[in-house]
Amino acid sequence: MLFLLLACAADELDSGPTEVLDTTPRGALQFRFPLEERELFVLVVGVDHDPEDHSDGSMGEALLCTNYDGRGFPYCYDEHHGSDYILEGDFETMDAGSATILAAAPGVVLETADGNYDRCHKTSTGVDCDGNSGEANYVVVEHEGGWITRYWHMMNGSVAVAVGDEVACGAPLGKVGSSGNSSQPHLHFELQSAEGMVTDPYAGEFSQAETWWVEQGEPTALPESLCGG
Repeated sequence: MLFLLLACAADELDSGPTEVLDTTPRGALQFRFPLEERELFVLVVGVDHDPEDHSDGSMGEALLCTNYDGRGFPYCYDEHHGSDYILEGDFETMDAGSATILAAAPGVVLETADGNYDRCHKTSTGVDCDGNSGEANYVVVEHEGGWITRYWHMMNGSVAVAVGDEVACGAPLGKVGSSGNSSQPHLHFELQSAEGMVTDPYAGEFSQAETWWVEQGEPTALPESLCGG
């Protein structure tokens, strides 16, 4: 699992600042759990709220992190800017149909990418895409107030929406894969403000007082599959 966590940093998401925004009013916007098959996911590897960058190249330093409620690795890792949901059963589950990624809230599709290799995997030193480009398949959705959600590492050929599409909360966007900087099938779910600032959707001592989920649940549980409004 170590190489998975260290390899899932979304370095593809380089379109804006990466500072973590800890206190921002969400207005009426609320999210549901962005995956259909809840039973195929166990924990979230979340946003790192430790302000110090420990990326000195050593694995020990890369494990230094603080998630929304104060836990460290494996519930986060250094400089991680999203929420990773790891597919139980790895490539076997992916090959059997994988899991469906859903829009966390109503919005409009801003960007998509598909057609990229989706079996990138871990090695003893990091990620190997078997000679392919290492580009991810993904969907980006804009929501009320300019907030953006990003859904990364999708299966090749699974993206189910196009730029400009209006999507309802719970609408299928694609399937969980292992495209891009990913060493195992998983969804990297990321929330950004209109200014490109990363925001942790989870409420906690180290993030913000108000959750972005319709129902967050206990710290060790996944958010509920309920749409807001």
